[in-house]
Amino acid sequence: MTGDDALVPGLVFGVTAIVVLGVLLASQRWRIVDVPDERSAHSAPTPTMGGIGISVGIAAGLLTAPVPAQLRIALLLALAILLVAVVDDLRQPLSVARKLAIQLAAAISWALWAPQTQIQLTTDVALAPGLLTLLITVSWLLWLMNVFNFMDGIDGFTSCQTIAMSVGLALLLPIGSPLESLPRIVIAACLGFLLFNMPPARIFMGDVGSLSLGFLAGVMVLSVAGNGIPLWLAAMPLTVYFVDTSYTVVRRFQRGENVLRAHKEHLYQQLVHSGWSHLQVDAAAIVVTGLFAAAAVFDTHGCQWQGLACAAGGTLLLAAGLWWKECRRRV
Repeated sequence: MTGDDALVPGLVFGVTAIVVLGVLLASQRWRIVDVPDERSAHSAPTPTMGGIGISVGIAAGLLTAPVPAQLRIALLLALAILLVAVVDDLRQPLSVARKLAIQLAAAISWALWAPQTQIQLTTDVALAPGLLTLLITVSWLLWLMNVFNFMDGIDGFTSCQTIAMSVGLALLLPIGSPLESLPRIVIAACLGFLLFNMPPARIFMGDVGSLSLGFLAGVMVLSVAGNGIPLWLAAMPLTVYFVDTSYTVVRRFQRGENVLRAHKEHLYQQLVHSGWSHLQVDAAAIVVTGLFAAAAVFDTHGCQWQGLACAAGGTLLLAAGLWWKECRRRV
């Protein structure tokens, strides 16, 4: 990393913090806040447009970091499209179809504009650029955006989880990769936002923040998988989000419930409901995500036993949490 490149995270942190502060003050001035209801994890009206600061900070980083021009434009275009989701945070809820249209537009813009690369499915099997790769890319990004949107429910959770995931992805990306600087930019933006989002949060990231971070996490995983690392291994730092979301959606579907309706049945929500503080849940989730990220990094460096140990530890903790949630539901 060059000296100039080392300054980029500091710029991103500062820009994000300044914009989030401005959004916070403006939201308080004009009372643009989320009023808590029975499904909320907060108890006081709280501004929800902090994701604007995250997007602006990341944009500032992309404009100054050594990112290839075509990739820079593709990322900025997708982030600009996702900014439309701020309408939902302005107390004018968007329909599911309109939210999906925004996400689809962002995913397609990336898939069509960014240079296509192969996707390493397994150690020996790679999917060459083409129509199938494009469809997988769009589907992958759509899924990740919705996963992050589902999981953004308590103070500091998505910011802390994105940082933990991005650290792992930064260690998986080869030196010299076109998007080598993206994980550092995302980490810096999340840290700038966390100044105002750590428990008790003064502002939430809203749909703009969760959708943008989900999109960028998906791009980073695809970038890792485009550099010879199997997709399943590249995605391992995101295991907590995959498992909690998938398990909750499947169980709600099995019970005949509307899987798109807001609820409080994710593991992290149930932990808060049982008496854990937001900070305790954030810390526990960081540990589990850290174990899965470490497992992926160890495996790529040929340390298979260490990788298996970390993966086993993360799996046991996550399985114990889901088992506890099922037992709690039956009581």
